[in-house]
Amino acid sequence: MRWAKTSLRNSFFGWKANRPAADPSAQMEELRRAMLEMLDQGPDAGNATLERKLLFARDIEELWYTRPELMNAIAAHRGEVAARACLEKITRMFEQGGMRKPGPNPPRG
Repeated sequence: MRWAKTSLRNSFFGWKANRPAADPSAQMEELRRAMLEMLDQGPDAGNATLERKLLFARDIEELWYTRPELMNAIAAHRGEVAARACLEKITRMFEQGGMRKPGPNPPRG
């Protein structure tokens, strides 16, 4: 009887093996939250422009390209060593999410 035959595809292990990777939007929100938390650790709220860029980024690449601004903002308040440590954490989060580092921005012309 064919209906009783179990294959890997419809078995429990098949179900576990086909689990999708982390939802890209969930990864993006996790990155956004981490970047905003690092920005909020400064003593003042003088980074409204950067905060808006982080809040309204449409994709992970936009978040990736805000990293230099984030480092500058953190370095202004806590020093370059602390800023580098924060950026290393953020970069690891990007890499753990499977994002390959994008190349330089394409030339405009």
